[in-house]
Amino acid sequence: MHRSLIALLGASLLAACASTAPSIDTAGDPTLVVFNAPPEVSHFDLGDSDRAHGELISWHADLDLSEGEEATRIGHCNGTMQVTRLGEREDGREHRMTNIELDWDDSDDSLLVAGSHPYKHGVIETDTPIVRAIIGGTGQFAAARGQMVSEKLPSGWYRHSIWIAD
Repeated sequence: MHRSLIALLGASLLAACASTAPSIDTAGDPTLVVFNAPPEVSHFDLGDSDRAHGELISWHADLDLSEGEEATRIGHCNGTMQVTRLGEREDGREHRMTNIELDWDDSDDSLLVAGSHPYKHGVIETDTPIVRAIIGGTGQFAAARGQMVSEKLPSGWYRHSIWIAD
């Protein structure tokens, strides 16, 4: 009897945890799509001519509602990447931990995004779409969770498709 009661309690707790987890439907339309202009990139090297573990790359760009010359700036896209693993993959890519803040001009709204992704060794910008976690925010995005897919466009702009968990 005692074991059955413990098993029932454990199953109830698991069900409660599963039912309160946020859900995300990335097959559906994103909650929000924003763009950033080609970024201003700074690379802080550690004195070697090649990348080294721990090196830092930072950038800033305007955050916009659309891509191109007629885009309307709505805020800023700020980010840092730190090299965390060099050339351990078969294709020679290096891994970087990335932190991004999307910051809206007219409010206290911001989104915080983080993740790790491989990049071609020695190349600052990506050549593939990157999926990162939304780890929080402020204003209407306070405590936000979800994910963001960033894609570099042929123009040098980036499109960020954002799914906020329910």
